[in-house]
Amino acid sequence: MAGRGGIEKDHTGQRVWDGYIPPEAQSDPTILRFSPEGQWEIALEPVHDGIDINKTVGVGSAIVFARQLQAKSESKAGVVGLVPCARGGTLIEEWIKNPSNPKATFYQNFIERIKASEKDGGVVRALIWLQGESDAAASDTAHRYKDNLKKFFMDIRNDIKPRFLPIILVKIAVYDTYMKHDTHDLPAVRAAEDAVQKELPDIVTIDSINLVNTITHEGFNQDHIHFNTKTQIALGKWLADTYLSHYGHFL
Repeated sequence: MAGRGGIEKDHTGQRVWDGYIPPEAQSDPTILRFSPEGQWEIALEPVHDGIDINKTVGVGSAIVFARQLQAKSESKAGVVGLVPCARGGTLIEEWIKNPSNPKATFYQNFIERIKASEKDGGVVRALIWLQGESDAAASDTAHRYKDNLKKFFMDIRNDIKPRFLPIILVKIAVYDTYMKHDTHDLPAVRAAEDAVQKELPDIVTIDSINLVNTITHEGFNQDHIHFNTKTQIALGKWLADTYLSHYGHFL
């Protein structure tokens, strides 16, 4: 979700972004980003720069999503504010609300960013969730994924009441081979995502496996894990079309 489009290893083995921004992800003064410091600014790729800290970030799907939303909503979308919060390589258990654990900061920061982004009159209209590859790298975390994800979504909705929060859940296509893993269990995480969609209201699921080829690795970077720029563009457009088809009447 943080965006790794255009990231490959250079001659030293370091992961670097190639700097290419496709037309669909170009900045626009009517598309804003909520910065790491909590200020609205014109969104630029990489949108997760300064958010997904200590990682090399590249092109993601956020600006593409916003541009498609504006283009297809007949100006109803107006100014679109993006509130990036993703942290690559994390487990869902790192995002669970746990007041007794002072180190469990991802959830609290997430809620604080949602609330702070609305102080100047904006309204959070949806949550886009794409995560789980690290959980799929081990059978134990994969089989806990359903309960953890369900709790995460329910806690968010409870903590931002009375806000109506539709969720677009992107099913994962691969497991994270960078993680220390035993027998990976990608099917368990994918099944959990389907189950949560059925058990909670106002969750729409789209399947990212339809955008890539996990056998030939078409649609991925050279690491065979992260979506390349072309796939990020397709995902952003699909996310916007999905939102408009289900929730466009709220704009």
